[in-house]
Amino acid sequence: MPEFFYTHAGNNQARASAYFRVSPVAGSLGADIHDIDLNNLGEPGQAALRQALMDHGVLFIRDQQLSVEQLEAVTQRFGEFGVEPYVKPMPDHPHVVHVVKEASEQTPIVFGGAWHSDWSFQERPPAFTLLYGEDVPPSGGDTLFNNMYLACEWLSETLRDTLRGLDGVHSPEFGYGPNAKHNAGLESMKIVYGESVEKDVRRHPLITRHPETGREVLFANPVYTLGIAGMKAEESRPLLDYLFSVATAPAFTCRMRWTPGTLAIWDNRCVWHQPVSDFFGARREMFRTTVVGEKPTRGSAK
Repeated sequence: MPEFFYTHAGNNQARASAYFRVSPVAGSLGADIHDIDLNNLGEPGQAALRQALMDHGVLFIRDQQLSVEQLEAVTQRFGEFGVEPYVKPMPDHPHVVHVVKEASEQTPIVFGGAWHSDWSFQERPPAFTLLYGEDVPPSGGDTLFNNMYLACEWLSETLRDTLRGLDGVHSPEFGYGPNAKHNAGLESMKIVYGESVEKDVRRHPLITRHPETGREVLFANPVYTLGIAGMKAEESRPLLDYLFSVATAPAFTCRMRWTPGTLAIWDNRCVWHQPVSDFFGARREMFRTTVVGEKPTRGSAK
């Protein structure tokens, strides 16, 4: 009988806020944020928004009007810009990636179209990603998210104790290395791929301690975590596959539907995401930034 996954009804509850209205979107993670203008948000409102992000993992801030310059300003309220490897940013905005798929493109491939956390192979992976929906299809093009706190907590204490002593090997090989031909299908994106990625191979703990919440997180993902340090591939692959199957259990996920003027912000330190490729033949245009995070630190039992 397949393993039965669930999460507690009190996991993703909204706390009261004087600055905006919060509507949780699933029992696992995610919240819609209403009645807020990001262009006119004071310091107390920003602090409340960051707390909401810690509470829910991903926020969908509706009904915004953001230029590229205003998106940059909103991003910098959360911290310093991250570095964007393998994707060329906008010429006049070196920290903004123009994520666009034209209706005329000949393949259904979408940028980042698999479960992952952004750039986890970096020494300091992004803490946050901000993605603004400028032009979105009337239906389709949703984004899936999951809660890596819950995935970690679901594992047996015996397995967690083992994982605390192990490091995942993170590499951009599958997405951007010499054999990553699928990026050729992204006609409107400026992707750098096909060259050696050895300089970007990193080891990070498989279980980390979130620097703001203090909670343990399963820190690995199917796109960039290609092995476990000190293990043969035949040993690490079944273990990683099991961990990934737990992380993608529907009970630990939510689905976000885009509307024009929505800004999504998610915490890469505890959340994966995956865009859904179900809008082939329609246009989708987004603008994306990241905020640099800390070097991941090892979790430990309390």
